[in-house]
Amino acid sequence: MKSNKIPKTIFNIGNFLLILIGIWIFSEISNNISIKGRQPTDIGHVVFFQGITYFVKGEDIKTSDFEVFSHEDIMFSRKFEEVSIFDDSGIKLLGKGIKNGDKVAIWYDVVLESYPARIKLIQIEKRD
Repeated sequence: MKSNKIPKTIFNIGNFLLILIGIWIFSEISNNISIKGRQPTDIGHVVFFQGITYFVKGEDIKTSDFEVFSHEDIMFSRKFEEVSIFDDSGIKLLGKGIKNGDKVAIWYDVVLESYPARIKLIQIEKRD
């Protein structure tokens, strides 16, 4: 009679993947714990444009500025002090109820040097 054992290599690969998932979950939890009580790294607005999520800062920005947002605004407009891209594929935005033009506070730890800069988002919170 044949035994229904899992081959050792598949068993080892499965254990390795479980350990990696555990490490990832632990790092996410520790990041969330470490930002509690900390001031946000930055405050600005979220703009969704052509499948990309932008973080925009500026003094006299109006809601209408986000409705006509374009690549020319990113490169040449003086109404935006700073434009960055969230480098997390929207994962942290899910379930937060954040819409185009909303004011947000963000926490991040890495800014990749590019134009516009890419921000590795840790946490985002909608502001009034």
